[in-house]
Amino acid sequence: MSLLHAHHLSHSYTSGGLLTRKHRVQVLRDLSLELQPGQSLGLLGRSGSGKSTLARLLMGLEQPEQGHITFQGAAFDPTSKAFLQTVQMVFQDAPSAFNPQRSIAWSIAEPLRHLCGLSARACQARANELLAQVHLAPADGAKLPAQLSGGQLQRAGLARALAAKPQLIILDEALSNLDRVLQVQMLGLLADLRERLGTAFVLITHDLSLVQHFCQRVVVLADGSVAEDRSVVANMQFAHPAGQLLQAAVLPARPLRQP
Repeated sequence: MSLLHAHHLSHSYTSGGLLTRKHRVQVLRDLSLELQPGQSLGLLGRSGSGKSTLARLLMGLEQPEQGHITFQGAAFDPTSKAFLQTVQMVFQDAPSAFNPQRSIAWSIAEPLRHLCGLSARACQARANELLAQVHLAPADGAKLPAQLSGGQLQRAGLARALAAKPQLIILDEALSNLDRVLQVQMLGLLADLRERLGTAFVLITHDLSLVQHFCQRVVVLADGSVAEDRSVVANMQFAHPAGQLLQAAVLPARPLRQP
């Protein structure tokens, strides 16, 4: 049984305002996607191709206009504790994903309190452990979000997503503000979770080298539809023009390697 299955999703937004005529912009068009347990799926596409909209639908943050999503073969309630324990997301805009008036450690411990029912002492210990896993110090946990860099906040967001040991983590450009060394270290951590716990990942990125380094499968979106869906192999060559353009734009001269 698949872990997650998107069935014929279509979605649009209203564009325009006071000075321009409002109109509907179609973002997703009859898109179907399936993810297996423990699988790492890379989601590629130009800006506006529908990647982030798809992520929001998969997380239940928005409801599709047409189609539906099943998790482990059944409909899901995105507000339920069971779903939030199973699926987590690391957002692209890391600063807006944190409460500006609470410490980083408090935000990381929040899912431990509400989803896992841990004591205050256990939450603190686990928060420090998670901070260490993403190469942040306990002192960083005591800071407010405004006191950390964008890259540090992205790592803190990953630590929070890992807290409840979910079955699926969606990474929406969550590695984009990290340097190459930290990117490789974070992917190593995620690969270890995949091997030990069977965690599945959806990696949304513009960087094909990250997909080749970490993912087993890649989907290219174009104009809100699946343009190509294939296994990740060395020296991969896309057949669809959308994939070829991305490959020409982002494929580095040398592959990403462990330091």
